[in-house]
Amino acid sequence: MLVGNAAANPKIACFHCGELVRKKRVVSIVFDGICRDVCCHGCAAILSTVEQLGQSEQYLARKQQLEMPDA
Repeated sequence: MLVGNAAANPKIACFHCGELVRKKRVVSIVFDGICRDVCCHGCAAILSTVEQLGQSEQYLARKQQLEMPDA
């Protein structure tokens, strides 16, 4: 039954791109001191690079700005 299957394989949104990914396929990375779930090693590499360049604060501010609905 599909309903039971969906519950058994929950999907979560990638922290970087928002792509839905099954929980068992998640790639975890520590970004800004917090364990974040991403959909692939590409998104993990982007977060790692952002952090290495010292741009975490700017990244998070921009991400929050993009996620806010228009006022």
